[in-house]
Amino acid sequence: MRIPLPILQVFTFGLLAFFCVLLPSRAYAVGQEVCNETSYVIYLSTGLHEGDNIRTEGWVRLRSGQCRIVLPAPFTEAPYYAYGYSSDVHAGGRHQWGGRTALCVDETGNFSLDGKQDCKALGLTTRNFNVIDVNPPDGGRTVLSEPNKYGTRAELAGIQRLLKDNGYSVRTVDGYDGRRTRAAIRKFVSTRKLPPALERTALIDALEAAAREGLAQTGLKVCNETATPIWTAYGRHKGRGWESRGWWQIAPKACTTLLSGRLADKSIYLYAGIEGGQEDLSLLAARDNFCVSDVLFAIQGREKCSLRGYQKRPFMLYKNETGKGISITLRSEDFGKRDVMAGLRR
Repeated sequence: MRIPLPILQVFTFGLLAFFCVLLPSRAYAVGQEVCNETSYVIYLSTGLHEGDNIRTEGWVRLRSGQCRIVLPAPFTEAPYYAYGYSSDVHAGGRHQWGGRTALCVDETGNFSLDGKQDCKALGLTTRNFNVIDVNPPDGGRTVLSEPNKYGTRAELAGIQRLLKDNGYSVRTVDGYDGRRTRAAIRKFVSTRKLPPALERTALIDALEAAAREGLAQTGLKVCNETATPIWTAYGRHKGRGWESRGWWQIAPKACTTLLSGRLADKSIYLYAGIEGGQEDLSLLAARDNFCVSDVLFAIQGREKCSLRGYQKRPFMLYKNETGKGISITLRSEDFGKRDVMAGLRR
């Protein structure tokens, strides 16, 4: 029988609260095992005491429903540390699992760090790790779970989430083998020309790879093909009203993502200005006015800008033809309409 320890660690997964319960079912002579019972693919980093320092290593990939030994036995009686984050292909942004112990990680790839480094000086990232102390020194098991408590259904729940991330019609992520789920799997396998009897682990890998390919076509991406920096802001529907946000500066011959992930908006509005002395050149085809501010802003509504202490500026309409995202390339010939904007963005 699995008896939970009287320790409850909180996962912060976007706007949802997920939980990690340390569940020692028996001592594992082979080492510390982590089981992913969530519907997310998780990338895990671990930390282990070495003298006065904590060595961190990563990344261990955990499919939904998968268990892996993350640290081999034997151990000292000191705890180990763990930090995880969800695959970037999942909708809703990155979800993180951690605690309060700040340690260095390298998010650009696999790493092994001795814990002595100045994270920022070396271009590393600081992440907050959870302290794990389960059945030392022979090993134990840590189970990552969600409030839905998928348990043995986690693998299928992960497939359902990845199907949704790829744009397939799956009503709910529940881990049950329903008609919609089977139909979506068949369609994905057929579209990607994969073997019909594909194992679930291979299916998860293929779904994550396909979703990652699709990321390049999602969100709102703006590229600057001019010879000078440009400033950008966007406007969009927000509930029953409107919002505008800015500023993003884009260097010459560079691109910036203003919105990431699948873009559900049917259309988006963009302001872009080239600095030109006391006046800026804005987009020639811009016709729809939104409110902007001198500094970084997030403004609700697009009416009565001046009465609310804002300026009114023309934004250009772009249609989301693919239903996934918009990629905009701005060239010198797109600009020319003069718009007095002295002092903006200072």
